[in-house]
Amino acid sequence: MKYIKIATVALSLLFLAGCDKNFLEKSPPDRLPEEGFINSADRLELAVNGIYQQLQVSDLYGDYLPKFLGVPSGEVLLSNTQPLAINNFSFDASDTYMLNIYAAFYQGIKRANTVITEAPAVEMDETLKARYIAEAKFLRGFYYWNLTNMWGDVILITAPVAHPDDVLIAKSPQDEIYAFIVADLKAAIEDLPRVTEYGTNDIGRASKGAAQSLLGKVYLYMEDYESALTQFDEVIKSKDYDLMDEFDQVWNRNFENNKESIFEVQFADIGGSGTSTRNQSHLPGVNGGTGSHVATQLIVDAFEPNDPRLGYSIFREGDVFAPELTNSNINLDTYKAAWSATGYNIRKGMVPILYLQGGGANYPVIRFADVLLMYAEVANTLNMRDEAREAVNRVRQRPSVNMPPLTVAQTGDQTAMFNAIVHERQVELAFENHRFSDLRRWGLAAQELGSLGYLSKHRFFPLPQLEVDINRQLKQNPDWLSE
Repeated sequence: MKYIKIATVALSLLFLAGCDKNFLEKSPPDRLPEEGFINSADRLELAVNGIYQQLQVSDLYGDYLPKFLGVPSGEVLLSNTQPLAINNFSFDASDTYMLNIYAAFYQGIKRANTVITEAPAVEMDETLKARYIAEAKFLRGFYYWNLTNMWGDVILITAPVAHPDDVLIAKSPQDEIYAFIVADLKAAIEDLPRVTEYGTNDIGRASKGAAQSLLGKVYLYMEDYESALTQFDEVIKSKDYDLMDEFDQVWNRNFENNKESIFEVQFADIGGSGTSTRNQSHLPGVNGGTGSHVATQLIVDAFEPNDPRLGYSIFREGDVFAPELTNSNINLDTYKAAWSATGYNIRKGMVPILYLQGGGANYPVIRFADVLLMYAEVANTLNMRDEAREAVNRVRQRPSVNMPPLTVAQTGDQTAMFNAIVHERQVELAFENHRFSDLRRWGLAAQELGSLGYLSKHRFFPLPQLEVDINRQLKQNPDWLSE
């Protein structure tokens, strides 16, 4: 049964649905076939919602994707859960969790391709139709961005598949993937509303600012710094977003979709039926939590003395925990280091403490502080040191943080400014799954993570071996060929 499950999520079989008549005839009677489904405005909206909904599945933001992006950074240790191999980089191409993540991304792309292809024929309000197509293009770009960030060169599928063999093709170079993402995001920007133009029934949908932020990030990874600066500058100058005064409200269930949030995975809206395991897995193994994702000494030591973000991000011995949940069986008033394998637990995103109500907790993916720090990095590279310093200081000096501003003396040259940005991204964005990607693109991963098991081959993950075995045109990433 294990091998049957693996085979059903293989890329070649993923794209079988919707293109093989016999397969459709065997589908469960309570599921509508995809072919011809998008024939009205209402059904188009449902189809677009389905692209968002894919982000919620357990293989993506419901559970496993943050593990594969967060644990290798050294900030998080997996305890009493799988896949433990990512704790020390001992995973290989046969890893089934990695296969499922890879396949889940392509499922999202498949849904987006269907919408983008079939939507033009739907008779409806043209402005709304254009927005739906723009949302699909943003999401397709987002899925491909994740794929190429994790695997480098990947298979590029840009339209619904007519025959299963049509996906048995060679991978495209990363430059081509980037170019495709750029084209999708540029098109999306043209027709997406600003976040302030959405009504309350559409909270959480992709906005112009989200597409500009992601496009800027893609340009940053492409090392097209001028283009990245333009996109980040547009987002900043739009004034559609701002930093929250209280750092503790940034990742907080009571303040979801706040003014700092640019794009977050919705677990309660936009077709939200997925379940996030973040609450249970990040909270200590008491009173219902599993404590399977724990903070490490490495990230604790990264914070400057007296940086309040340490306390906002990590539970430490003696911290106020959850006095409102204390009962006769256990005292939850004060956090105890003995509750964790490392002596620490992740606090960011856990307040208010909700053990068994994880399904509705959104997952922020792009926020304004991240954009400011990416802008600072680009500005520094372009020798705009004052602008870079100002952006970093804006993050450091939100009212509830109020860390001393960086000075000219501290950051007068490009290297010193870069080091300050590296530090600021680590502590500001702790547990938000940026650090591992940052270290790899900066060329610092071996230096920072070598003691944890990182090798040069880990610049990209290995392509799932089952995909390579099924598709003779698909070649394994070179660094993994000797495995």
